Amino acid sequence: MRSDALPLVLIRRFLGVVFIAYGLVKLFGGQFVYSDWTITRSTASGPFLVWAFYGFSPAYAKFIALCELIPGILLLFPRTAFVGAAALFPVALNITVMDFAYGFPGVKYLVAIYTALLALLLWVEREKLWMMFASRERVQAAFATVGNVSVAPAPERSKAVLWAIRVVSTLFILWVANMIVEASTEGPEPRAIAAAATRGDSLVLKRSRLTGQSGIGRTAIVHLRTSTDTSVAATVYLTRPMGFVPWRVDSMK
Repeated sequence: MRSDALPLVLIRRFLGVVFIAYGLVKLFGGQFVYSDWTITRSTASGPFLVWAFYGFSPAYAKFIALCELIPGILLLFPRTAFVGAAALFPVALNITVMDFAYGFPGVKYLVAIYTALLALLLWVEREKLWMMFASRERVQAAFATVGNVSVAPAPERSKAVLWAIRVVSTLFILWVANMIVEASTEGPEPRAIAAAATRGDSLVLKRSRLTGQSGIGRTAIVHLRTSTDTSVAATVYLTRPMGFVPWRVDSMK
């Protein structure tokens, strides 16, 4: 299959937007847990442990964000797409192993698909990988023949295909905007503490658990404690339909 075939172009753009979104969310201070927390093996879930670990160092969190953001941008351009895929593959593979090892929800299957798609992009252009292990003479000979190689022009795409690409691209842009807005606004913890204050309780965060990574239909369970006792004093359940609306308190006990 040609590297400029429409399915591969769509895969590159899809993965580029996905990893740009994940990178921007982290860059704007989202996804990881940066607040105070108390962790024990009996109460902390695997995902919360991972988010707390990465959020312990904001500088390292920004580094991870750039490792997703920059290769994601490179994927969007034909000349740099291979470099972007090569840089993202180990990142995605590590995330896949981590998600399965630490018991993440259904998002782990999506990440596994992303990793498989990146492997497909690398396999299609595997000759470039083999060149990394070739001798200097072989590489120079290959470059010398580039000017003599004729490449057939890519087939023209129908208007229906072009409109489909525009629609999908627009939906992706809205999804990315939603993720950025969600990442740049406060999480559910301040809203939960404020809700507890309305009934006269002065509580602080003990831990929180969030579900959903797509920025749509997210839920949160926030456990609060007093400033002098580490046991759970209140539990607040919140939902957020999308990043463009604030967190809503559903119930508290």
